Amino acid sequence: MKKLMGLFIISALSACGPAQDNTNNPEHELKSPHFSKIGEGDITNFPGHDVRHHVRNDTLPSSVSLLELSLGGKSLGAPPHIHEDEDEIFIILDGKVHFLSGTDEVIAEAGTVASLPRGHFHGFWNPYEESATMVLIIAPGHFESFFQSVEQAVMDGDEKTPQEIGAIIAQKAVEQNVSVDMSRLPQSGLMLLQPPAK
Repeated sequence: MKKLMGLFIISALSACGPAQDNTNNPEHELKSPHFSKIGEGDITNFPGHDVRHHVRNDTLPSSVSLLELSLGGKSLGAPPHIHEDEDEIFIILDGKVHFLSGTDEVIAEAGTVASLPRGHFHGFWNPYEESATMVLIIAPGHFESFFQSVEQAVMDGDEKTPQEIGAIIAQKAVEQNVSVDMSRLPQSGLMLLQPPAK
């Protein structure tokens, strides 16, 4: 699985253009190499899943971001939404994740690569007891700031119910030119929003 992920990341980044030596090019700021490991690094506690930042928007001249998402069992990772400005690529490392793709519900097992272009409704959730881990590549990567802004807003406010936190997520999404539409969430995702049975 790690080999598959490595090959995919190399091919995705190579599509950004031919290699150039920018050492003497004043138009390009020289970037420093960066190394990290899956399962390690800075964490953002986003509602529904933890986010580890491996490649930030300003790490590479191509401005892509690479994040690791740890999606706990029985949790909604992202409500149905549509990006106007970013493309996203998800790679499932372990576990199973349900994706909304337009109007279809797709069950993605480990090894699945999901390419979701801007302008396409999507979302994801984990209806299983077991957790799941995914890598997310965002291009351009400026959208990475969304996760920290939601975490900060939740920490700063008194909002704690799922509905109140959902309202924060929707507001922060609008600020990033992303629209959320909960009416598109299939039943397997809606079940995760119900209070536990007594």
